[in-house]
Amino acid sequence: MSRRASHPTNETATRSGSRGIVRTAGTVLALVCSSAALGCGPAPPVTRAYTIIHGDPRRHAEVPAVGQTEWTLSRERLGRMRSELPQRPYVERVQIGIVDPRTGKVYQARGAVAVSPDRAARLVLLGPGGTTALDVWVTRDRFRLSIPSMGFEKRGGASLSETRGLPIGLLRWWFLAPLDGKLVLARSSKEESVFLLRDGPATITMRTDGERFVAIRREDGHLEGLEWSGRGLAPRAGARGRYIDGEWGVRVDVVVEEVLPDEPDPEAFLDPDEKGTTL
Repeated sequence: MSRRASHPTNETATRSGSRGIVRTAGTVLALVCSSAALGCGPAPPVTRAYTIIHGDPRRHAEVPAVGQTEWTLSRERLGRMRSELPQRPYVERVQIGIVDPRTGKVYQARGAVAVSPDRAARLVLLGPGGTTALDVWVTRDRFRLSIPSMGFEKRGGASLSETRGLPIGLLRWWFLAPLDGKLVLARSSKEESVFLLRDGPATITMRTDGERFVAIRREDGHLEGLEWSGRGLAPRAGARGRYIDGEWGVRVDVVVEEVLPDEPDPEAFLDPDEKGTTL
């Protein structure tokens, strides 16, 4: 990642955030250990993904009849949003809040996320003295999560069973390819649009007025929910979102504090364990 992405601008915030990131890293590690120990019996989530859309979209409903004019408008809106997505790598300074589903406590930290659209994403959160406390690298089919201070590392692939209890989906879905998929059904009014997308084995339902996005992703019985506000999906300071893992209740709150003007170091997107790659 670029040098500018490595240290927050506010030294006081770094010191206060250091205590938070130690607890945050501990929370992530505890979630990993809990998911491994509990196997197929996850603890009931504190906040279910469906709560952010005020209802369960799986309830029975008739498929609506969509006229050609409405279908054309929906396709144009989706195409316009896709055209606004970044095409080149970028870096955002972010504030992250991870909610422990066992206690409901929120642990916050600052860091940076580097994104190479449709290729790879890298999230680094800072600890005491600006050291790397949490490092998450994600591609479409691989991931690596590292907590250096605890000597912990977890690797996995595309299988959802390997990401249980971890916020991997936030990076893999929303940062890498938020609007991927074939448009299956859409409704549009003057104020908003609703899209049903099919992306391989996943089905995504998204409602948006162009500034606020509420989405549910379902795949093999696994559920993820996301709410994002930010005047579109282009990287922008002030954008914020909330991601919820519907199985484990893991919640991640994201606030974009700054979008850096320089592209990240290309090595930020390589496997961190490959020779010649630095964290």
